[in-house]
Amino acid sequence: MNKETFTFELLDKYPPEVVIRNIIQQIEEATNGYVIGNIEQYNGPIYSYTKNTGLSSLQTVLEPVNVDIQADLGAQGVENYRYEVFLTVKGLEHYRYRMMFVEYGSVAYPATIVMNEALAIEYSNKRSFMFKVGSMKALEDMLDTIINSETMVSLIQSLINESLRQEANME
Repeated sequence: MNKETFTFELLDKYPPEVVIRNIIQQIEEATNGYVIGNIEQYNGPIYSYTKNTGLSSLQTVLEPVNVDIQADLGAQGVENYRYEVFLTVKGLEHYRYRMMFVEYGSVAYPATIVMNEALAIEYSNKRSFMFKVGSMKALEDMLDTIINSETMVSLIQSLINESLRQEANME
């Protein structure tokens, strides 16, 4: 191993949260403020999970538990950043259209994107909704594809129309 093995040019200048914030600002600009792209910290789960309901039996017998030493190797003290990305609409204060969740750790890339199914199909032509994005450029390309997709443009136009309807009813 020597210095030629590595590159010291910063390619991924911004973390995913900043990249997303910068790109979704285009939505507000393009819609004259009728539809706004938002990104906010999120503390809930971003993956589907099983929820137990009702009473559970208490474990009364101690059972041996396997301990995997590999769990103590690798990255330690990792911070996790989790965000939700959504649209809001002028005049519809309780409306929110969730586009995706974003999660990354102390090392910003790769980032995990869990996308709305309709947008995921537009992006990848597959029903897969979870993506690993390995670089800032890949994230920018993903978001550009999503916000300019037929699904998103149609949705945003519907939201503008509803906002205009709300304005007309207020007069």
